[in-house]
Amino acid sequence: YGEFQTFQHYFKQINLSTMAPTPINLADKPTDGPAWLKYAQNTFKESRRLASEGKITVEEDLATQQAVYEHFAETYEECVTSHDGYRAPIITAEETCILLGGNSSAKIMDIGSGTGMVAERIREKGYTHIDAFDPNKKSCQVAQRKGIYERIFLTEASPKAAELKLLLDNTYDLIVSAGTFWVTPSYPGVYMLEELARVIKPGGKILLVVNEEYIQGDWQDWGVVKDLEKRGILKARPVKLVPNYRMNASVSDTNQGKPPNGAVIVYDILK
Repeated sequence: YGEFQTFQHYFKQINLSTMAPTPINLADKPTDGPAWLKYAQNTFKESRRLASEGKITVEEDLATQQAVYEHFAETYEECVTSHDGYRAPIITAEETCILLGGNSSAKIMDIGSGTGMVAERIREKGYTHIDAFDPNKKSCQVAQRKGIYERIFLTEASPKAAELKLLLDNTYDLIVSAGTFWVTPSYPGVYMLEELARVIKPGGKILLVVNEEYIQGDWQDWGVVKDLEKRGILKARPVKLVPNYRMNASVSDTNQGKPPNGAVIVYDILK
């Protein structure tokens, strides 16, 4: 369980030394959980602002974000649960049960799998055939030690996820992703959806759980989804809002001092 796939035959190992220089001084990274959360949230917000103004490249953003996770991979879960009240994995597991309806043989891909928080919750519900897909080596190593994934794909990462082209058509019944889509320019976005649809079996689904604030505004080309619907590839369900995506109200810019809502987004795959 959880063996890394051979990089030469699957995906390239990320190498931060070859990436564009990060705009963050890595020597100044915080050293405790609460400070790290504030630091991470600020970098996410700043990256979205710079992206909307065309002032940051995907490569620059990726170097910044991965440096953050490399530094805190071992303590990430404690940070987001103890100090942030992060509930996206719980929400994702609950929605997985609704979508799969007890089909314990279903094959699942966890996009942006990180240290495996989502997979742990899903396995508690009786679904154990899960693969991981993430660009951060240290986070994947944490997940590997847990033995919760059948395969772990360590990727280069991009909003288009070109690496998915190496996966076979019609492989998965469900693709899940929590707290990953639309965070910043280097995270998965709308341009990844067509490739995800290809590797899902007809009738399968994509389940995305994100902070509601990440899908607000026009920094993503939301017309891509409408085009995929017009072409008969997928059908978007109405967005379902759930309370308390994070219990920490300070991470929300728009929710008037309350914990931010979560957005549950489901795409039905048509072909």
